[in-house]
Amino acid sequence: MINLSKIQISTQVAIKNLQDLIFDLLSFFYIKIYLIILTLLNIAIWALSFFIDSRIEGQQIALHYNVDFGIDFYGDKNNIYIIPILGLLIIIINFSLIVSVSRSRDRRFISHVLMIASLISNIILLTAVISVYLINFW
Repeated sequence: MINLSKIQISTQVAIKNLQDLIFDLLSFFYIKIYLIILTLLNIAIWALSFFIDSRIEGQQIALHYNVDFGIDFYGDKNNIYIIPILGLLIIIINFSLIVSVSRSRDRRFISHVLMIASLISNIILLTAVISVYLINFW
């Protein structure tokens, strides 16, 4: 028979340990700086996506432009939200990887690499949203 009280206590202990790990990571100054920059960058991606969505009158939007062929991918205007969701997902996955290796000896190097990867990918996603804006409004 399943003992629910043991499961509940084990779950509470695991959540408490995870919270302690996250708060320990947030005590590092460079992690805070990376997270602030990533949050602001992701907010900018979301804001530009909402702006594009509010300005498009129809349901179709040009989502990709190729120099050789011109606009080569149209889609629903709600597809613009895939880009900020992807950026947020990258931030969450990389931060969870940092949490999982936080007891490692090389945690400082690994956390820098993962945070810089998140930063670069979100900058690329911001340029993607800007290019979608330029394709549709210029």
